Amino acid sequence: RPPSRQLMQVLRAVPELDVFGVAGGYTQLQEARWLGDIRGAVLVPHGFERALLTGQAAHLQVSSHAGYLLASSKMMAAVSRTSLTMGVAVTQVRLQSQGVSPLQVEAGLQPIVLHQRAYYNPHEGYGHYVVPAVMVLIIQQTLLMGVTLILGHLAETRQVPLGRNAYLGMWLAFSTIGLLNCLYFFELSLRWQGYGTTHDFGLLLAFSLLFSLCIAACSLLLARLFTQRERGLQLLLVLAIPLFFISGYPWPVEALPVALQHVRWLVPSTAGIDGFVAINQMGAGWADVVQPMSALFVITLVAVAVGLFVYRQPRTEIAIRAENPESSIDSGT
Repeated sequence: RPPSRQLMQVLRAVPELDVFGVAGGYTQLQEARWLGDIRGAVLVPHGFERALLTGQAAHLQVSSHAGYLLASSKMMAAVSRTSLTMGVAVTQVRLQSQGVSPLQVEAGLQPIVLHQRAYYNPHEGYGHYVVPAVMVLIIQQTLLMGVTLILGHLAETRQVPLGRNAYLGMWLAFSTIGLLNCLYFFELSLRWQGYGTTHDFGLLLAFSLLFSLCIAACSLLLARLFTQRERGLQLLLVLAIPLFFISGYPWPVEALPVALQHVRWLVPSTAGIDGFVAINQMGAGWADVVQPMSALFVITLVAVAVGLFVYRQPRTEIAIRAENPESSIDSGT
């Protein structure tokens, strides 16, 4: 069987590829690409079989539609893997025909055995990579939107609780909600859904408490900027994706502008994603999360200090009007 036919048979067996057929010429191939019938093509040049049989380098041309990035990358990887596998098989047959033993052929074709394993993502799945980080942003944005909706409604009716005791009460109440969400997501939900977790519960509890206190304080501070309940929701929905990207998790920190590399630490989710992923997925200890915990602690202190000021009880001025202005003048008042 000609090697080109063998190559097509192997390509048909690749799960990522769906072989459409054999084109009669380059013009037909180009037309099928423009019509969208195919996303790519493998061009077998003349002399391909002779090069394989004589031990020379055989070349394949792969053409793909770069407008479909995912499909193009999958096709290129699948064809590359298939061509390498076929090349090894052809070389093995040729060497054995020359009297080389199978063990020597195997040792010559693969002198170094490489075992690959994703250390912090054993399933090598996209969900195991992105879900633990997105959960942090969900906790933050949920609490932010909830607090701005509640206080925005109270601001419309001029019933916002003021005073130090009222502020501290709201801060602790909203922090409790955030803490329960953290424990549910990272201690229960990840285990139920089969995501790999390896963490010290004491460290997780301490980091969750600090993160909850931080986002609750920021929520109360942000809520004072809105006098209508829907305004906070509109803003926070738009900011969710940018906040995720500047956290440095889905996009390399080094690729961000220099200003964003520093400004991103002003958002609790940046330190939260850094710390929670390290604790849950990487088995980090106390010394490994000093930086994110320090960032959350500083943000909390600043937010609470400013919050106590903006939620202060306004002074009440009592105006006393004298019933007899002349007597007040005589008495020197």
